[in-house]
Amino acid sequence: MKNLIIICSLIIIYAMFTSCEKMFGTFLEKAPGIDVTQDTIFSNKTQIETYVASAYYWGMHTDMAIWDERDKSDSPISGACEETETVAPWFWVHRTWNTGGMSSTNQADMRWLARWKGIRIFNILLERMDKAPVDEAYKTQIKAEAKFLRAMNYFEMFKHYGGVPIVDHSFQLTDDLLTPRSTLQVTLDFILKDCNDAIASLPAIYPAIQRGRATKAAAHALKSKALLFAASPQFNTATPVLELTGHNDLICFGKYDPNRWQIAADAAKAAIDAAPASGNALITNQGVTKNWKYIWEIMDNSEIILAEKSQGTRGFQYFLPASIYSGMQGNTVTYNFVKYYEKTDGTPQTWNDLGGNDLNLKYSQLDPRFAQAIKVNGSQWNAYYGVIATTTVPAGRDLSGCFGGAWCKKPIPDAFTNTSNQYCNWPVFKVNELYLNYAEALNEAQGPVQAAYDAVNTIRVRSGMPNFPTGLSKEQFRTKLRNERAIELAFDAHRIFDERRWLISDTEGLMKGDMWGIKIYAIPGNPSEFQYVPYVFSQRTFLTRMYLHPFMQTEVNKGYVIQNPGY
Repeated sequence: MKNLIIICSLIIIYAMFTSCEKMFGTFLEKAPGIDVTQDTIFSNKTQIETYVASAYYWGMHTDMAIWDERDKSDSPISGACEETETVAPWFWVHRTWNTGGMSSTNQADMRWLARWKGIRIFNILLERMDKAPVDEAYKTQIKAEAKFLRAMNYFEMFKHYGGVPIVDHSFQLTDDLLTPRSTLQVTLDFILKDCNDAIASLPAIYPAIQRGRATKAAAHALKSKALLFAASPQFNTATPVLELTGHNDLICFGKYDPNRWQIAADAAKAAIDAAPASGNALITNQGVTKNWKYIWEIMDNSEIILAEKSQGTRGFQYFLPASIYSGMQGNTVTYNFVKYYEKTDGTPQTWNDLGGNDLNLKYSQLDPRFAQAIKVNGSQWNAYYGVIATTTVPAGRDLSGCFGGAWCKKPIPDAFTNTSNQYCNWPVFKVNELYLNYAEALNEAQGPVQAAYDAVNTIRVRSGMPNFPTGLSKEQFRTKLRNERAIELAFDAHRIFDERRWLISDTEGLMKGDMWGIKIYAIPGNPSEFQYVPYVFSQRTFLTRMYLHPFMQTEVNKGYVIQNPGY
């Protein structure tokens, strides 16, 4: 793949960048027999580009399970909410999220150290570029990329922890490394300033061989998302869900401000308007049964604003059912989540929780996005594998681990054979999310005005779904939009954080309580239909404290970090 990040990063990381700081790791260490200093790195454009590659390698956010030096997650995070059940029982979502096991020694943030390594690299870029022997336009671009990456990493910590330590320079060994947490407002302001600086100076577009670098549209998308989280109930409140006595300003803004929603709406609209200049637009030319699937099957399509591009075929292994590929047992879609899909006429599907004899009929009536992302008994996985079988009686060849009765196919492309050299891109920002951000924020700010309807209907129509019904109240629009967001952004690592920012994670059937699947039985004499019987296959625990992640106990013990409540 002709890509700056893929070509450069894996070659140079261990040779040039390891950690040197007590608190955040070391980042510039001499390789054996080679003098590598900052002066060397910033001596010419080639060396700088190599360093920029390392910035993206360490700094690009992804929720895909990758299990490498940056990220020790071994399963998709969709298994931590009602989207899926991660089949392998030893995976981290079970150890931390699903059993309530998140703690200050088991914090469930697999990129904590990687972010701080990245932040040091970004800060060094910002400090050294002005004196580098390159032209001014290039200096401006690199500094804007560094600010974007820094803002993205701080946003990820914002949504995980609330207010965090602000480090805006590279530490020296003589510095006081024990930087306390900043307030939630200061953290947000820091993110927004970096976003605004990046928006002003980033290119709208790059040459094709440099795909994967931050564009002006990506900075707009990041700003939109940060402001959406800031406006949401988790943070936009007078009192947090759990008190942090004397320090509530670390985890909430201290009052509810409805204008935050309008600010978020304005940022989302600005991001939508900026997308075309960066070559980004909704996919609408593949047909209603393929438009949505095209987004995650075809790399570098116009709907992807920014993707993490350092993963090869290994990135798919945690999505692969063991019966289909030599994968890591896969992810089975819960009955809880399947029930969110409307029928193609926009009305709710009528599932019978006692069971029924019309499973195939019910599946056939669902939103086209269902069949694109989820493979059910009797459907074709792809041309290489063929039709899957998840029946309980007779036992289908793909039944093992399929507790939900269906397998999650997204994000595995149909062309994937498990032996092909097909890279796995994880979208960080997509155009469809901007429309949903806009509709949500606008409804919360002004109610269901026409512009909010237009935004969500644009998303629905391109997948063959009817417009939202007119005349909805603000609360009705909110409910339908949250459901639409669940479907449109399914399995993209949005749902778990949406539920936390809306403060609904502790609702029965979401991140706690019964997880349902279906058992499927052949019907004698009726080969075109199957019987389904819902059943509970697991019960999950969500503790109120889990609305925020804990800081590592090793840092709290140093006395400079105030721990989040409940830990």
